[in-house]
Formats: sequence, structure tokens, C-alpha cells
Amino acid sequence: MLRIAIVDDEQSIVDKIQSIVTAFFCEQNEPVDISCFSSGEDIISYHQKYDLIFLDVQMQGMDGIQTAQEIRRHDKKAVIFYVTSYGNEMARSFSVHPFAFIEKPVNETVIRKNLQDYMEYAFKKKERKGMKFETLTGTAFIRLNEILYFEYLGNRKIRIVCDGSDIFIQNTITNIYSLVERYGFVKTHQSFIVNPAKIKAVLDSDLLMPDNVKVPIALKKKKAVRAQIEEYLCRQFEEDN
Repeated sequence: MLRIAIVDDEQSIVDKIQSIVTAFFCEQNEPVDISCFSSGEDIISYHQKYDLIFLDVQMQGMDGIQTAQEIRRHDKKAVIFYVTSYGNEMARSFSVHPFAFIEKPVNETVIRKNLQDYMEYAFKKKERKGMKFETLTGTAFIRLNEILYFEYLGNRKIRIVCDGSDIFIQNTITNIYSLVERYGFVKTHQSFIVNPAKIKAVLDSDLLMPDNVKVPIALKKKKAVRAQIEEYLCRQFEEDN
């Protein structure tokens, strides 16, 4: 679920942005949690991280740029849309890396265009992350989020089990692990490397994967594998929050 904040001391602006944003993400079938604030002090005191923040530049007390600077102290990832009537504030705002400027009076078409740009930035870029492999029949580019696990079959032959297909390459399991370890993949056995995002359950001696396929955990690796999976899940939870 996307967490979105709207910060503006004009209630009519808050209401209009909230209405447009709610309708947009409803059409995208993307669940959102929207929080509204009337001042920079309010959002700072709330101590919550957000995926996207609509932030009025000119407010009583902390202005939008001061608020953004404070937000950036503990949240480097939030995407900021400045809502402003003052174009001369643009240069000063670059220090907090805003994603977009939306001029008042706010326009639905402009907001929707920026939300669409945000969706492409936040989701499609992530979906495109992948790796190139030299297969037995040519070159394949495989998205990381499509890979379930790698299985070593012997004689330098590896099967890459993906959503809906298998791909075969010539390599060693050690070389493959050196490539995918940085993305959180876990080597559970001398012949298996697993994408932790695809694990359905951790059993006593196996990992349960989609279609109820079981991937073995080496006896000597049980403790380490469980720790790696737990670390991955904690990291994902922190990123989502």
C-alpha cells in the first residue's frame, strides 16, 4: 500500500488534491493510505515515512522547503511534489530533490500527469531490474522478480526456474551466487539458490515455493539460511515502512 501525505494550510487545496489522488489510484487498482496535514510542524511531529508527499511551499510557521529539509533528515526516499504559487522558490528547493512542481490553482490534469510519471518511476523501473544470461540457445534478459530459484544440474548446467518457464545456462552455482547475492538471493544448498521474495513457507528441511515445489536446505546451512531469510524480510518491511 502506498502511503501519501498532503500538507497545505488551505483546506480547499487539501480536499481537491485528496479527491484527485484517490480517484487516480482507484483507477489504477492501487491501494493508498492518505494522511492530511495543515502545517509542516504537524507532519514532522507525526514521525511517519511516506512514499509520496504533496507539500505546499508557502505555509505559516515552517514553510515547505524547511519541512522538506527536516523530512530528508530521516527519509531520503520520499518523493516530494511541491505545490506552489511562487516560482522563485524553485532554485532553493533543489537541495531536497523534489520530483515535481504543481502550480496553484491546482489542476487535475497536471496532478494526474505527475502521478503517472511517479507510477512509472516507482514501479516500472523496479520491474525492469534484471540480469542478462547467456543461455544454451542465445541471450536472455530475465527480470529478477520473475526468478524463483536456480538449480545446479551438474556438468556446469544450471536451470533457472522462472514464473511460467525454465531457462538453461552453462555456469557454476558459485558464479551465479556472486551475481545475485546482492539482491538478497539465498544459497540454501550446494545446488540451489532461492529468491526469498518467492518463498511461501519455511519448513523444517525445505523451503516451500510456488506450486508446492520444495527446495532443500542443507543441514549445515539451516541456521544461516533462516537468518538470511529473516534479514531479507526485515529489510523489506523497513523499506515498505
